[in-house]
Amino acid sequence: MYTMLLFICIVFSYINLIYCATYQCDPSISCGCSVSTTNVTSRIVGGETAPDYAWSWIVSLQSSGKHICGVSLLTSEYAVTAAHCVEDSMNEISKLSILAGTNYLYDNSISTIQRKSITYAIMHPNYNRVTVENDIAILKFSPLTISSDSKITFICLPKEYEDPFQTNNNLVAIGWGYLWEDAHYLSRTLQQVTKAINGPPL
Repeated sequence: MYTMLLFICIVFSYINLIYCATYQCDPSISCGCSVSTTNVTSRIVGGETAPDYAWSWIVSLQSSGKHICGVSLLTSEYAVTAAHCVEDSMNEISKLSILAGTNYLYDNSISTIQRKSITYAIMHPNYNRVTVENDIAILKFSPLTISSDSKITFICLPKEYEDPFQTNNNLVAIGWGYLWEDAHYLSRTLQQVTKAINGPPL
């Protein structure tokens, strides 16, 4: 049984160092494996900097070149993100793009970087911005170039009747979020942290 690695967009809060865990996957499957494996030090202040290409399916959603949310790649043309990330841009989709193949938001010297324009976005029809229920959206963009040198992979989705949120399991949260409470600036480099599942999703 391979370890399912799930992406969650969160704002990192301050917590204390507890332990270190290594997350791996089954390389024989077509999704869920990054270009490299990583050790995740759990419960640290603001998470920790993720190694290059350790989470090679996460990309940056940007508006006019400015990061707004993390996105998980499903295929070379489709990705999933939170609906609240795109709801204010549905009439200005042409301003949206993704930045893939890098952990760094503002380093254009990296050879694996690919920037693709968003061509279509659809939010869950029952998304509620007040309760934040059904906070999910699908993005379509110009095709990414996928090769052994592109450093890009895709995330797995759970099966129809599979419950990935089992109590007492751990998830890895990754993103370019705030590193502490009351922070005014997002991290410029991808962060990672392990979070325990203490109950069913709200």
